[in-house]
Parts: sequence; structure tokens; C-alpha cells
Amino acid sequence: MKNKFKTLALTLMLSTTAAMADESLVALEGAFGSLNVDQENSVSGATSNSNVSLMGGGIKIGAQSDEFRVFLSANYYDSSDSNYNYVTTYGAELDYLIKPSPSFDIFLGVNAGIASIEQIDDTNVKRTSKDMYYGGSGGLNVHLNNSFDLEFGGRVLLLDISNTKNNVKYTYNTLISGYASVIYKFHMKD
Repeated sequence: MKNKFKTLALTLMLSTTAAMADESLVALEGAFGSLNVDQENSVSGATSNSNVSLMGGGIKIGAQSDEFRVFLSANYYDSSDSNYNYVTTYGAELDYLIKPSPSFDIFLGVNAGIASIEQIDDTNVKRTSKDMYYGGSGGLNVHLNNSFDLEFGGRVLLLDISNTKNNVKYTYNTLISGYASVIYKFHMKD
């Protein structure tokens, strides 16, 4: 029920913001970050915590009004740790724009979606996990000209994804990332 309520609230926010939009947006981003992972062996009782370094990229499509913007986003992360095949996120972002200057905006936002993780653990067991995430973001959006923006931001995704096989439980907790993106803007209305 909780997930259905989150989905309904997010859908209402997205549709309301898109209806008020003045511009359409397409963005490409590069990102770096880390995934926090807990490991617990139910037989031996051994526990450990690790942070997995990630590098990735993504694409976002969206719309913007004077004070708000909304994106549908897809991100793919890879790790230098050979145990992690990928981390992907698909979701939506809603940002509030603060405009201290005509040359840049500061944004604060919320996001929600689905995260998927594929891992080969130390015993060569393949683990694929998927669940919802929610989180926040913030950053700086520099207006290069009427059609392009350069954005620098950070995002925190709160996960609670668990995978238990062979008496070993992995819990994926938080994905923190910094990113830079180029945003192409085009007008929907004359």
C-alpha cells in the first residue's frame, strides 16, 4: 500500500508540473559515486560493511516551468569491483528552482524509482536484486545560452534492497553520487 501511495503521489506531481511547462528538456550526464552494502552470514554470524565505487552515465527527459522542473531518468553505473556487474536506476525527479541570478539556478529536488543491482559474490553466486528507491538531490544549473545548460549536482538514493542466498544476506543501503550533465532546452509554447 505504501508503494502504491508513493507511485500515485509521484504521478500526480509529474503530470501537474508537465502541464505547466514552458520548455522541454533532454539531458546527458556522467556520474561517480558509491553504493553502501552490508553483508551478514546467518550461520557464522559474521558481518561486514563496504562501499563500492561506481562510475556511470544517464539520460533524462523532462519539462520545466518558471519554478519547477520534472525529469524521467535512466542511469547505468559500473564498478571497478569485478563482483558488481551493474547498478541501474529508472525513475522520476521533481526539482524546485531557486534563481539568484539570470546566469544560473540552484535546484533542490526529490526523486523516486526502481533500482536494480547485479552482483557475483565471493562464492561465485549471482545475485540480482530490484526494489524501489527514494531520495533527494541538489546542485547548480549554469545557463550557457538559450538552448544549453551545464549542471553540477549530487543525489542521495535511499535503498532497502536485500538478497539472501546460501545463508548470506546482502543489503544495499544508500547510493550517493555526484554528476555533471549537459541539458538541451527547447520551447514547447510560442
